[in-house]
Amino acid sequence: MADRPIVADPWEGVSAQIVHADLYPCGPAWRIERAICPYDGYFYIWKGRGWVEVDDERLDALPGDLFIIRRGRAVAAGHDQKHPMMPLSTGFHLLRNGRVDAIRHLALPTRLRLRPDDITSFHGLFMELVSSHHDPQPTARLTAAGALLRLVAAGLRLVHELPAERKSGVLAPLVGDDTMAARVQSWIDEHLADRITLATLARVAKLTPTHFAAAFRKQTGISPMHFVRCRRVEVSRTLLAAGDRPVEEVARAVGYPDPFHFSRVFRQHVQVSPSDYRDSIKYPFQS
Repeated sequence: MADRPIVADPWEGVSAQIVHADLYPCGPAWRIERAICPYDGYFYIWKGRGWVEVDDERLDALPGDLFIIRRGRAVAAGHDQKHPMMPLSTGFHLLRNGRVDAIRHLALPTRLRLRPDDITSFHGLFMELVSSHHDPQPTARLTAAGALLRLVAAGLRLVHELPAERKSGVLAPLVGDDTMAARVQSWIDEHLADRITLATLARVAKLTPTHFAAAFRKQTGISPMHFVRCRRVEVSRTLLAAGDRPVEEVARAVGYPDPFHFSRVFRQHVQVSPSDYRDSIKYPFQS
């Protein structure tokens, strides 16, 4: 009997970091001002009605709607004062091997309209997350991380199962299938703390530097080294938002042994210093 081929598990080594998880009874004047979300999140409408805006698209928000908020998207929200919303909301980071965004490559809709038979189970999973996240018991953080993973998995299952007419919104950028650029991007994510040069990336792609740079730009629209800088800043923003690691440690984790050089590059991309960025982060779904 022939051996079965070994299939790589895309979720191997994934850990969950919860930024917030709550049920929010919103007052009549409640709204979320437009801001860049520094983490991924689920925003589930339990009661009421209103709207959620992601980038330049505004969508109605009704009971049973699940909004999948992607890190880096501009988000705003509001509601009908006669029918105030009561959403369940969580912000989180799913990291593979402690550093790589585990869902960055997934194409996800902005909104899912859940079927009636899915609403009860999904609401139960969300309430389990909220309860365990606020539980003071010593093991509660482990319980909450498990609850978040179950909730995320349930949402991804619904993305897979629901018919197209139940999905709406702009899909997140998809890196692509087995393209040269996608393989190089995956390699970059795994070696972000290392010194990366154009020649190194060309060797990974098995091309000359000139041919590699042209092919990468054709497939992605940007140069290879610009992609490296953007990824380093993107991952550093995740690390800064997820905890209290010193800026010097974050800099080394994304390939900048000199923290001053890291700060200059970060400011060029984000317009504020790493320390100011961490201090400015708010939880936009909190009242």
